[in-house]
Amino acid sequence: MNDSSIKKTKKLRPNIIDLLIVVVVLGAVIGIALRMGIVEKVITSSSVEPARISFLVQDINSDSYNYFNAGDVFYSDTHKCYFGTLEEKPYDLPAEMYIAGADGTLIKSYSPTDPDDPTKSSRIDVRGKILSSGVFSSEGFLLGGTTYIAPGSKITVESKNITVSITVTDIERINPTE
Repeated sequence: MNDSSIKKTKKLRPNIIDLLIVVVVLGAVIGIALRMGIVEKVITSSSVEPARISFLVQDINSDSYNYFNAGDVFYSDTHKCYFGTLEEKPYDLPAEMYIAGADGTLIKSYSPTDPDDPTKSSRIDVRGKILSSGVFSSEGFLLGGTTYIAPGSKITVESKNITVSITVTDIERINPTE
């Protein structure tokens, strides 16, 4: 037998090392896809629904109210995601305060008025609604399909004008044609 006959009879035969290399490469690709959230985004993108998130910003300077405008886009830096768009100009109320009385009962009070304008409080609470999208589930709401929020959640959000800590007060499904 010469060398040419040996080359003709030798065929491609995978061995265990080749199989291990293929498994490692596939594992790496799947790991990268999961780490980047590609699989999660593909799975949840079909069930993302529009939502209206009601919020409360407590005890801020009354001048800060001017930085809330309809159409402002808010992001959550903490969760690294788009939070939503302010539906309309929110309304403000004097900041509520609770003081313990001598007998231990709580007495509701409001922020003192501004000395320059007695009709206006120096500290206010702001209530409004943000249009957003996410996935509704039995456990709650996944903002953008990835971040869990629920009424009572405190989240720091920012727009081009202001950064505030909000408390989510309600999350409701909305009809996309609204």
